Amino acid sequence: MNISYRPPATHFSKGRHVLALLLMYLSFSALFAAQPFSARAYLVSYPQSVVTAVKEPLTCEAQDWLKAGAVLAVSTALYFTEEEIRDWAMDQQNTWMDDAADVFRQPGEVLIMLPATALTALGGYLWQDSHTMDTGLLSFKSLFLAAAATGTLQFLSQKPRPEDGMGNQFHSSSGFKWSRDSFPSGHATVVWSIAPILSHQYPHQKWLPPLVYSIATLTSLSRIYEDKHWSSDVFTGAVIGWLSARLTLKSTPTAYLAPTASGRGIALGFEF
Repeated sequence: MNISYRPPATHFSKGRHVLALLLMYLSFSALFAAQPFSARAYLVSYPQSVVTAVKEPLTCEAQDWLKAGAVLAVSTALYFTEEEIRDWAMDQQNTWMDDAADVFRQPGEVLIMLPATALTALGGYLWQDSHTMDTGLLSFKSLFLAAAATGTLQFLSQKPRPEDGMGNQFHSSSGFKWSRDSFPSGHATVVWSIAPILSHQYPHQKWLPPLVYSIATLTSLSRIYEDKHWSSDVFTGAVIGWLSARLTLKSTPTAYLAPTASGRGIALGFEF
């Protein structure tokens, strides 16, 4: 097995990720506080979406439970085979794939994508493009909720990363450490929380869904290739991201821009 050297991961970034999420949400809160009451519906939709997610199992039908069972079965199968998958991935190491993995890792970086979604919303507002603004706000919310869920699971599951050489057992040692944060994959969560939003928002761009889902898949695979996550981590992160996007689209009001009553400006509003 040929494993190329990679610098050890630092885990001080975990605090920066949490801080970035909070600061960006507070920034939106401050912005919308000066807007009409209808604009604040967007902020209120965050806790409302969480409540919707908690209640979702109570309304599931038989086919929904079958889908959940299939997801659990795939995740379980990956868990019991991921050491072999890791060995295979390490045997594929070469320079050009290293470079490709470096490139495709970027769409999963929360410190890149979180500001990018916020800037998309801001750009839509400044250029008076309601659809672009709405896309940015939806993407930001989906990423925010997904990252919060994944961060919580990472801390609670205490699964070591493959590069740590401690195996793939959950709670492999006593106590809680931020460094045992392999499950689920944050990068997979981030990229899969945005891809469905873009696909939904631009249905007439037939080339877009294959593109964004291909990027999401390659970003996820790069985490296995770089020995940062086990395969079940990546799969679960992707599922969390996808579910967050689905929840966001279902429980978030649509943003729009309209002239003010005086006709001297543009007002931000939301409607279901």
